[in-house]
Amino acid sequence: MWQAIVDFINEEEKDYILNTVYLFDTGGIWEKDRQLIAYFNDTQELEKFRECLKNKKIFFKKVRENIKWNSIWHKFHKPISIKPFFIIPAFYKGGIPRGYKKIVINPSFAFGTGSHATTKICIKFLIKYMKKGMKILDLGTGTGILAIVAEKLGGDEVYAVDIDSLAIKEATRNVKRNRCKRIIVTDKVENKNSFFDLCVSNILLDELIKLKPFFVSILIKRGILVLSGILEEQKVEIINNFKDSFRIL
Repeated sequence: MWQAIVDFINEEEKDYILNTVYLFDTGGIWEKDRQLIAYFNDTQELEKFRECLKNKKIFFKKVRENIKWNSIWHKFHKPISIKPFFIIPAFYKGGIPRGYKKIVINPSFAFGTGSHATTKICIKFLIKYMKKGMKILDLGTGTGILAIVAEKLGGDEVYAVDIDSLAIKEATRNVKRNRCKRIIVTDKVENKNSFFDLCVSNILLDELIKLKPFFVSILIKRGILVLSGILEEQKVEIINNFKDSFRIL
C-alpha cells in the first residue's frame, strides 16, 4: 500500500482534494495539521490522483511505500453523528449518544463507513425527503450504508444495488449486522416494471449521465432522485443533463 501526503493552503484546495480522491480506488483519506493523507493499494490509481492534482497546481509532499493498512485502520474510521443516526465501525467500543439510533458498518479497504462528504449529504437528503412506506433504490450501494439508513427511516422496500462483487458481500454483511429485514441486496434491478418513490445514487458523473434514461424509467411520477459523487465544477454539467426531465431542487 502507498501513502500520499498532500499539503493544502485553503479550504478550496482541501475540498478539491477530498472530492477528487474518491474518484479513485482509495483506502481512505484523513486530515492532519493542514495535510491530507491518502492511501492507495494500486500505483496506477495513485498516479491518476497525482495527475488530477497537478491540473490545480497541487503536488504531493511525500509518497511512502509498503504501508501496513491494519496499522492505520482504527485511526481512519471514526464514528459519524448525523442526527438521528450514530454510525460506527464494527470495532468501535465507545458509547452511543442518548437519543441516537446506532448503525454499525464494517469498513473494508474499498468502502468506508460513510465518512465521505458525498455520503453524508445523501444521508441528510434521505432524512429530509424520505417518508415511511416509500420504496427506495440505492444505486451504487458500496457498504449498504444509504440503504440501511433508508430502511431505518421507514422504507418499506429498499433495493441496495451494486455491480461490484465486493460491495455486494460487504453490503449483505452490514444489512445482517444491522438486522434489516426489508433490504434486497443485488447486482441489478430484477423487475423492469419496478417503480421507486426515491432513488439515491452516489457514483461518478459519467455513470450518472449514462443512467439518466434508467432513472426516468424507474421513478414514479413526482419521484425523488438524489445524485451525488460529483465535483463542484461538474455541477453545471449534471444540471444541464437532467433539467429537461427533473425539477432541480
